[in-house]
Amino acid sequence: MSQSTAASSTETATTDTEMGASETADETPADVDSTDLLTLDAPQYLQMSGDVQLFDQIFSAVSTVTDKARLGIGDSGIVIRAADRQGHAMVDLRVAGSSFSSFDAATGTLGVNVERVRDALSISNAGDLAQFALDAANSTLEIDIDGITRTIELDSVESLRYPVEMPDIDIPATVHLSPDDMSLGLSAADMLGDRFDLTVDSEAREMRFVASGDTDSMTYRRAKTDLIAFEPADVEVKLDSSLVKSAHAGLPDGTNRVLHIGDGVPLVLRSEFPDADGAMQFVIAPKLPN
Repeated sequence: MSQSTAASSTETATTDTEMGASETADETPADVDSTDLLTLDAPQYLQMSGDVQLFDQIFSAVSTVTDKARLGIGDSGIVIRAADRQGHAMVDLRVAGSSFSSFDAATGTLGVNVERVRDALSISNAGDLAQFALDAANSTLEIDIDGITRTIELDSVESLRYPVEMPDIDIPATVHLSPDDMSLGLSAADMLGDRFDLTVDSEAREMRFVASGDTDSMTYRRAKTDLIAFEPADVEVKLDSSLVKSAHAGLPDGTNRVLHIGDGVPLVLRSEFPDADGAMQFVIAPKLPN
């Protein structure tokens, strides 16, 4: 079965070109508003609390591509979409408000310094409750964990780049991998160079990580029986090893990886949150052949 993914890009292949993408519409949490929440004025109020691990998963994922991002807030959840400075990788995530211990918010967009939020979360212990509160009058975000309150100045939304939209891209192959298989394939490929080919072979019923060095080559095969789910098509895409490794590391630990693979088009790498109604995906530009 083929899948179309909306991507933000000015090119579909990059050496120094730019790309990005929006969410795969039929796979986002159903109860988060589909309205674009990333171009609005700041909300008048926001109070949300939840397990610190959930907040850490959210902001750790975003930090793999940028240190500042737009946080879209609706009455039913949050949305973040951000790209790296070069536009070669993008993260897109949504979490339903029901995933938090409490969630009370007006609709709007905040400019958030991701690294400062992660600093505030770093003082926590497993199982701690994190409480976020917006001070709209002073344009600050307060994060309270176990009696320690960190006040973070918000950035102007207009100062943060917004990834542009592009038409849907047909991505015909879908592979569901365990995180261990993904790690092994990427580690093996990374030993030989800074790029690798990701191939799906419908006749052989397998996917392959293929990398070449000056003298050596490597192929890591996963047959249909090794995969959690497999919707094959004959496709191949060349990718930057470091970008895919960073995206893989940004997804929640222990969750299966869903790869949407097309022929020479951006890779979509997706996972659900393990203990929340939400999902995140990375969209990674292909490399041009040598």
